[in-house]
Amino acid sequence: METRRKLNEVLLKKKQLLLVDDVKLFLHLSKAMLSREDFIVHTAINGEEALDIARKYKPDAILLDLYMPGMNGDEVCRKIRSEPATSHIPVIMITTESDGEGRSRCMYSGCDDFLTKPVRADILNSAVQKHLAVKERIHPRTGVMLPCILKSDHEFLKSTIHTISAGGAYVEMDPPPLPGSAHTLTFSLVDEQENISVRALARWNRMMHGERPVGSGFEFVEIGEDSFERLNYWVENTLDNPLFS
Repeated sequence: METRRKLNEVLLKKKQLLLVDDVKLFLHLSKAMLSREDFIVHTAINGEEALDIARKYKPDAILLDLYMPGMNGDEVCRKIRSEPATSHIPVIMITTESDGEGRSRCMYSGCDDFLTKPVRADILNSAVQKHLAVKERIHPRTGVMLPCILKSDHEFLKSTIHTISAGGAYVEMDPPPLPGSAHTLTFSLVDEQENISVRALARWNRMMHGERPVGSGFEFVEIGEDSFERLNYWVENTLDNPLFS
């Protein structure tokens, strides 16, 4: 009994990954690369199986092949992003194309990163560790309806923030911007007069209507210390406010 309890404690501490590819050889090779680390690795050979596993286990990261029979990886990624229970999971797309249509499909799917086959073990592990670290550093966030202004080199757009934290925001945009594009996001918090203006990068897109409208998740890459403290304090207090629950 004590041995089983200790084993369960070890398993709970391990990060869970989901590998999705219709080529079983690639799954075996990737699993071998990652199993040397402190991971529990699930595998799926098609999109439907991947969605079932993602919903059941809520893995800490998903590595997803772009081209698969039945349901391609970009469609799987959009479904993952559209469901509240899985929308937060980092998705790393894997493709045989380093540019052109493959790269475009990966980035517009809402993925967090993409790798090109053949994938070296050190690059694969580095990508996984990077996105697990981002997930662990996530700030408290809350649902809101804040008017905002987005400025880039090519556009000036009035829109609405639907979720926000001191580290980023989800902004309604249709069509959404190209992931990786830089913007200046300006908004004011409820009951505050002074605007907050941050430099933000579009990180992933939601292309289907669901709990939230079509839009983009932005990471705040330049935010003043005072603005960061104000925003973090406001979010933490908003989470306890029944008007925003």
